[in-house]
Amino acid sequence: MAQKIREAFPAELRVAGTTMDLMIECCTEFIQLVTSEANEICAADNKATLNPEHIIKALQQLEFSEFEDELTELLEQFKQENKDAGKQKRERKKRKDDGSLTEAEAIALQQQLFNQAKEGTAAPAIPDAAALAEYQRKQQQDQQL
Repeated sequence: MAQKIREAFPAELRVAGTTMDLMIECCTEFIQLVTSEANEICAADNKATLNPEHIIKALQQLEFSEFEDELTELLEQFKQENKDAGKQKRERKKRKDDGSLTEAEAIALQQQLFNQAKEGTAAPAIPDAAALAEYQRKQQQDQQL
């Protein structure tokens, strides 16, 4: 919090330690005030989860409406970033679900290819997960004979 306070002041301005402590105490008190008001709003709405909308409504009730536009914009930006991150996560999961190799399978395949290269035997084309399982089964059968 102290870093954020320092960023708000001009760089050439020196701030006494007691002043910084007072600013931190004010920030803490403000957060507690807003949180308390938002909690009351949440309870009045019969909700179990405090949502960003409760914070914005609390700021309005505490007569800090001038922050509403900026907070709404930040909330939308945050939602978009999370939406993009979720989309990327789903795409990564989809790639794993579509027959791509898991990390363990890729390591096992790599080790087998290294061994084949050392032995001078022909390596198969890089298989998908099902082909890798079939290849491993055949290798185990050959070793048992």
